[in-house]
Amino acid sequence: MSAEAAQLGVELADRYTVDREIGVGGMATVLLALDIRHARRVAIKVLRPDVAHRSGAERFLREIRTTATLQHPHIVPLFDSGEAAGSVYYVMPFIEGETLRARLEREGQLSVHDALRIASEVADALDYAHRHGVIHRDVKPENVLLHENRAMVADFGIALALARSAADPRLTDTGMSVGTPHYMSPEQAMGEKRITAHTDIFALGAMLYEMLAGEPPFTGESSQVIVAKMMTTVPTSILALRPSVPVHVAAAIGSALQKVPADRFATARAFAEALEMPASGPSRALAAGSVVTALPTSRRRLARAVMIGATITGLVAAVMAGVFWGRRSAMPVGSGRVARAVIPLARNQLLSTSTYPLTLSRDGRFLAYVGDDAGNSRLYVRALADSVAVAIPGTEHANNPFFSPDGEWIGYFADGKLRKVPRTGGAPITLTDAADVIEGASWGSDGTILYSSGDSTLRRTSSHGGVVREIMVAQVTPARTRALGILRWPSLLPDNVRALVTTDSGVAVLDLVTGDARVILRGRQAVYVPSGHLVYDDNEGRMRAVRFDLRRGQVTGASVPVFDAFRGSGGGATYFAVSDNGTLVYMPGGFQRSLVRVDRYGRVAPLSAEPRGYRFPRVSPDGTQIAVTVDPRPSQIWLVDATNGHAAPLRIDAAHSINPVWSADGTRIAFLYSGSRPVWTSALDGSVIHPILSSPAFTERHNLNVGAWSRRGDLFGYATATKSWQTQADVVSYRIGDSIPTPRIATPADERQVALSPDEQWLAYTSNAAGATEVYVRQNGVANARAVLVSAGGGVEPQWARSGDELVYRNGIRIMAAGVRTRPDFAVIRAPQLLFSGAFDFSQDHNWSLAPDGTFIMVQADPTLARQLQVVFNWFEELKRIARK
Repeated sequence: MSAEAAQLGVELADRYTVDREIGVGGMATVLLALDIRHARRVAIKVLRPDVAHRSGAERFLREIRTTATLQHPHIVPLFDSGEAAGSVYYVMPFIEGETLRARLEREGQLSVHDALRIASEVADALDYAHRHGVIHRDVKPENVLLHENRAMVADFGIALALARSAADPRLTDTGMSVGTPHYMSPEQAMGEKRITAHTDIFALGAMLYEMLAGEPPFTGESSQVIVAKMMTTVPTSILALRPSVPVHVAAAIGSALQKVPADRFATARAFAEALEMPASGPSRALAAGSVVTALPTSRRRLARAVMIGATITGLVAAVMAGVFWGRRSAMPVGSGRVARAVIPLARNQLLSTSTYPLTLSRDGRFLAYVGDDAGNSRLYVRALADSVAVAIPGTEHANNPFFSPDGEWIGYFADGKLRKVPRTGGAPITLTDAADVIEGASWGSDGTILYSSGDSTLRRTSSHGGVVREIMVAQVTPARTRALGILRWPSLLPDNVRALVTTDSGVAVLDLVTGDARVILRGRQAVYVPSGHLVYDDNEGRMRAVRFDLRRGQVTGASVPVFDAFRGSGGGATYFAVSDNGTLVYMPGGFQRSLVRVDRYGRVAPLSAEPRGYRFPRVSPDGTQIAVTVDPRPSQIWLVDATNGHAAPLRIDAAHSINPVWSADGTRIAFLYSGSRPVWTSALDGSVIHPILSSPAFTERHNLNVGAWSRRGDLFGYATATKSWQTQADVVSYRIGDSIPTPRIATPADERQVALSPDEQWLAYTSNAAGATEVYVRQNGVANARAVLVSAGGGVEPQWARSGDELVYRNGIRIMAAGVRTRPDFAVIRAPQLLFSGAFDFSQDHNWSLAPDGTFIMVQADPTLARQLQVVFNWFEELKRIARK
């Protein structure tokens, strides 16, 4: 250990215990130490005296502190910095593993998979830093640490701090340059003062080239030779050196290594996306290997053969993609030919699955969607003729976007407000207050905005703001008037006086003046399209279409599935949007969902070995099994071993069974059976199965649900309103053999989703009594008991912790927990707190379950589906052909 390092150890003895010297470089000495206060191992980097002198300690430390705010999983954070014993130092966590340089020296070349993974993770780190105003300036294998199969970028901001604090911005006589010659961009080598993110992109391209080729793109005996080659030559095609590299990857590297900064990728994220998907035009496919003449004859022949094949492949892909994505090419709408394309979302970005996240402008030119990037949701907009999606500033926490008829505005909801924002960007405008839970909105050609707050009324206001009017909706039949429960996904018809709306009984045509509604089909999320059809979800995530008489407001003929051509491995559409000119955009969906176990901190562990159409999981009382619905229709109840994920169907003679609920002793399961939704029970071996209610007349007239099963044998759930109760939905209980259920919580409001406390003294449930849907608790078995509000800002799907001292629920994509007391009375003793949020499948109610050990069983869709959108141009032509069959 050097004398300076030893003295520094003495000076910092009250904070750090220095163990040993673990590295020496041209800029600093690295010490391994123990952070005494936090009991963690750290790496202390001590600047060489000449570097510290030239930099100026005070200025260096001032500059480096600006990077301490960078917090990213692929960035080595800065813990501490300072000056002691005449030395300037900074402290980082000690990362066990090796540098990328050490791995390259050991292996020479990396597999294509590993190289792309490392490059993508480094790109994530760079993109994050660039968006926070920090350029690395010295991206190289020595600064990439490999820790537990994860890349982490070190020394972020150090080069910037040195450049800003030193008289000579490149410090060449100290042996350290701000940018290493093999990876230095042309503008950096020329000493330009303004260095942008394009410099880091160039360095990352050079580093990826080296990982694949085994050597950097520019080599030489001295720094001067390397820089001269970099300024005057084009690197040998990576395809010539490594034919197994995909063409689109070679194209991306070629773009990253362009000499003019503006010719490179605009962002590191765009670079990462290009590594995942084939390039969208011929220029990038050819840029990676336009010069091969420097190779020996034999290698040149091989390179030429590779490049010819690659170029042909690239051109074919480019021509196909250029039809759709070329910036200046016309869209193929109206040509009569059906054409398809894929829109990849940004890396690490998922389409939000907690609300309806996408919408198309009526002319089919623009797509708006809610992207969830590491838990931060916001609006993105892109032209379908372009390849770039742009985040709209100020739209954080957005949900349920919808276009104005002219496509110039995007309406959305966020933070309890209805807002609109110009499509081209600008300050969002708040129109009115709104509930936290929103389930659909529609913007009419007369300036009306119709939206649902997830309760039994619709709300209507002007697109300029102003008065909000409630529309009370009821189904009118010759026999009676009946409430329709929760109303969702309103879609205005062209006349602006009627709308389609999803109800508990199916899709209805609603008269906005009288509030009268007629249920016309089973399904949800129906929209009218100018081809003369209704397109809707059949309640199983599959799209269907049916002819619709717009004047009479009636369906004509039988519905047909419209996604058979896309089904593949069992897919469908999780979300979809259709423009007036026949462009369809949808998020692939279907039945490839997994069960995962999540702890209270959001850490995910796989549970189900094989993806299936899982939904509605429920953990057994002893935590050993999970009863879950498995699609497609006819759905079945399956049992999954909570330890090893082994899954097998529950052998019951039921045509369609969903929503399992365990008995208190774990020996039986109640579930909803068939389309009329009566409640049945079964032994775990399927040997005994029978209906709970003895009155089929009741179950024919009402939807009855089950939510909890007490030790005494009482089942608790909710039923839709009856003629005599004249309410929306009420919490009820029933026993095997009862003819009708007994009301437990019956008010003019809508009460649902009941959960029974472990001591069975309290009922948690949801109610819209105060407007928004919230979680409440009442004493079980006591008439007119006081209702205690538990949630804050909206809440659904309450579940009790096994100890009874905590109540968890969902708010959007967030799982919340409130500390409660159940004796001698009920009270909330700790305000609701966020446990975790994430890209889980919340497209259905009750798609998660709290296990007895405090972990959570969640449903997770295939993440690749949530990261891409499918586009079908001229889809009406296909729809007309399908509808004629």
